[in-house]
Amino acid sequence: MKKLFGNSALVCVLAIFLKPALYGSPAGDAGKNDVLIAAMQQELHRAQSDLGKLDPAPYFISYSVYDQDSAMVVGSQGSLINSIHARRRSADVIVRVGTAALDNTHEENRGSALSSGSLPLDDDSDATAHVLWQLTYGEYRKASQTYLNVKTTTQVHAQEEDTSPDFSQEAPQSHADNQDLSPAPDHQILEEIARRYSAYFRKYPYIYSSNVVLAAQTMRSRFVSTEGSHVVSSGAWVRLAIEAETRADDGMELMRVETFQAENPSHLPAEAEITARMEKMASDLKALRSAPVAEPFDGPALLSGRAAAVFFHEVLGHRLEGHRQRGEQEGQTFTKKVNQQVLPDFLSVTDDPTHAP
Repeated sequence: MKKLFGNSALVCVLAIFLKPALYGSPAGDAGKNDVLIAAMQQELHRAQSDLGKLDPAPYFISYSVYDQDSAMVVGSQGSLINSIHARRRSADVIVRVGTAALDNTHEENRGSALSSGSLPLDDDSDATAHVLWQLTYGEYRKASQTYLNVKTTTQVHAQEEDTSPDFSQEAPQSHADNQDLSPAPDHQILEEIARRYSAYFRKYPYIYSSNVVLAAQTMRSRFVSTEGSHVVSSGAWVRLAIEAETRADDGMELMRVETFQAENPSHLPAEAEITARMEKMASDLKALRSAPVAEPFDGPALLSGRAAAVFFHEVLGHRLEGHRQRGEQEGQTFTKKVNQQVLPDFLSVTDDPTHAP
């Protein structure tokens, strides 16, 4: 069976790698005297006090700060075609105006609650507070205007069937993971790995294009809110993606991609295992070049473990997301199915974010 992949497959892989993660941290920058946390809490209290005097006043404000050390290298045909090493601090500021029952995020206005920006890399509390102040007051202006529009819209439109609140109020959480992580992987090691693996496909003349993308990141995330929550979490990861592409006689583009992830490069699978996967990629592409085009089929199908997970996520997972149940432009498949059975008895689904896969 032939499978058609778009030319943007590598772009998608790079986008995943460059997207900020919600865990990770540069080593050794956290401790009992955390300058960032102190600046975040001080500015949060000031914003809560100052903005609380305005009308409309925010009922919830939170700061999330991500301190990232990232690297990405791309190799092809045994040579590097890209190599990046960057350090970045960024902040997400959330402001909710109104009440938990009705606020500025109502309906399609979820984006009005969030503003993001870059923070100084130095542990300068004044410079950090200045950026947080700018983000907070800019976000408040956006959120307050949206809230006024939401109130007007709800007053002139027919009453909505869904009367659930826009925000849930929870007990404050406190957790500080200040472990010192290993330093970010040596950039030269990442480049050497990319060169070595990317040279593997040179012996297959029918593979017209191939790339090896290696990305690594360490990050510490910090979160404070006006509810009293204070959370510091840490982690690190390295991802290896290998892509190979060929073309059938009829011009159809054919691609295979394999990915690996670990905490650091030394925890990636052994080279023998990775090259065995690459050998399988090459043999699959060779077989696909001469395979007949698959005809449309309507009937039962068996999916592999990885494919089944993605299929389940796309078909059922997204339709169970809370914000999609409230969106008037969404399918709202399960909106009126609360406390009703939606799967056969032999299937069960558990959503537990505390359980490691």
